[in-house]
Amino acid sequence: MAWSNETYLIGERVRVEGEKGWGVITRIDFDRGLIYVLFKRMREEAYPYPEAIEQGSLKPDVQKR
Repeated sequence: MAWSNETYLIGERVRVEGEKGWGVITRIDFDRGLIYVLFKRMREEAYPYPEAIEQGSLKPDVQKR
């Protein structure tokens, strides 16, 4: 997989609507249209990509690249 503009999100902290704590984006599956977020206690959830970011249910805390 080649690095693209969207892969800068991998490893960034993210605030998820309806969750108490922060999560970390672990991977983005472009073929299936999913973004995976890892929470405490090794719980990983999948969200639709890019709809979840556009609608505001995922709010990345992106540091300057």
